Amino acid sequence: MPKELSPGACMGRDTLLRHVATGGMGIVWQGERVSSDGVRLPVAVKTIRAELAGDAAFRAMFLEEARISSRLSHPNVARVLDVGEEDGTMYIAFEWVDGPSFESLCWDAEERGELLPQDLALRVVADVCAGLHAVHELRGDDGALLDVVHRDVTPTNALVGKDGVAKLIDLGLAKARDRAGVPTRSGIAKGTSQFMAPEQAMGQRVDRRADVFAAGALLYRALAGRAPFRDHDALAAFVMGRPLAKLPDEIPAPIRDLVTKAMCSDPDGRFATAAEMRAAVERVGGMVPAGPRPALPGRAEKDSLEARARTPAWLILGLVVAGGLVALAVALALGS
Repeated sequence: MPKELSPGACMGRDTLLRHVATGGMGIVWQGERVSSDGVRLPVAVKTIRAELAGDAAFRAMFLEEARISSRLSHPNVARVLDVGEEDGTMYIAFEWVDGPSFESLCWDAEERGELLPQDLALRVVADVCAGLHAVHELRGDDGALLDVVHRDVTPTNALVGKDGVAKLIDLGLAKARDRAGVPTRSGIAKGTSQFMAPEQAMGQRVDRRADVFAAGALLYRALAGRAPFRDHDALAAFVMGRPLAKLPDEIPAPIRDLVTKAMCSDPDGRFATAAEMRAAVERVGGMVPAGPRPALPGRAEKDSLEARARTPAWLILGLVVAGGLVALAVALALGS
């Protein structure tokens, strides 16, 4: 079994500097790459967890993430720099996004007794939609659509650089049309229940419209100051027909209508593509796509790395448990 990594370890061309976050399958590090002319470049390095490195299912999932991510080249998706294996540990090196997560921006605003400014929330979600459309439109060597679905679009998986540009990260749960050969394991959370589309929660076939739902849930989270579903029971109730709690009355009606459409329980009632949703977001926000970006709050810029890794242990545990139990909760609700 590969040994546990620590700062100073080398993964290909990169040296690990600092642990950033740990997920169900991998560990994310801040790393550094020294170019041939001596320039030090920050990178993000995702390594497979040591205890999972020998598991064929997890290795296949990690390779699938690398395969999909390496095909992407879009300003709103974190760019892959390298993929490899070092002493039995698989890794993916990404560009370093110098800025906080969307969730951290929301938390910082709420700690000040405020909500995230609407123009910033809309701009981030428009960027997320642009990145998602690039993911959804990925094609194979034969030119056919791969039908990739991200399946884990959350506020922690959207990073906002100091330039105001949001980038989508973490394709660890992404699923492509030709993924039939990738083994699965029961008990692995297939998404985050707080932002999950109903059909995904029930284990049904999902397409790009599940990610559209999640993008709407991101906007809901910023505008309401809370996630759409606090736990798996709330998600199960929504699946059974209970409406979402209304957004605040001060939110303009066109924005409320947009969120309602994106989060329609019936996929046919949603925006058909993330590009269509992006256009709607920019329209209701009066945005010029190439125009200036809303400024990030000063506190969020102060220590972007610390802000990115502030997800509390209770929330991480809760999401893992919720992801494992949501299918059971929905099944029980349907049977009642």
